[in-house]
Amino acid sequence: MKLLVAVAFWVLLAQPQAQAQSSASAWDLVHPTGFDWQDKVSRAQLAGDLLKRVQILSAVIPPMTTSALEKLRSEQARVASLGDDASPRRRGRLYLSRRFQHQSLLELVDQTLGALSCAASSRRVASEMACWAQASAFLLEEDRLDLGLNILREARMIPRDEDMPVTAQDPVVWYGEYGRGILRYIVIPYMQSLKEGEVQ
Repeated sequence: MKLLVAVAFWVLLAQPQAQAQSSASAWDLVHPTGFDWQDKVSRAQLAGDLLKRVQILSAVIPPMTTSALEKLRSEQARVASLGDDASPRRRGRLYLSRRFQHQSLLELVDQTLGALSCAASSRRVASEMACWAQASAFLLEEDRLDLGLNILREARMIPRDEDMPVTAQDPVVWYGEYGRGILRYIVIPYMQSLKEGEVQ
């Protein structure tokens, strides 16, 4: 009997702890299990988890050297000066160049981090939802992400996908899912609540 009472006591003690440890994560955007978009704490936890995932990718992308940036800007200026006379092939070479894709990938990751940071720290729900919408748009740029990652990996500038931490693997697959999840489970429900007059 004493043993049963002791076990019951420890179960009761463990329950609040288990509840405290459960928190919203990026997976709630893929397979939601009771995620409540109206809960500010859950949204902040989700934004924090997404931030950590994108920060892992950001940490392995090297900054552009001054020389590479100057060469890219010079080529962009030359193509721009040609206007309509710039051949599609020349524009294509610029677009597919390692320097252009390096800058594009850095920009996309920085924009995504900025939008997620905004969502995590905004105090007004309307401002926060604008940040979520921006984050979704950046996460949904799957083709841009895929091209940049492939070109930098071919140049051995960043690790192979399988050499990345598990939470940062397959970003081309998961970023799009996160972006769609943000729309489905956060932004659209918020817009519907506005329409119905539930949120001011």
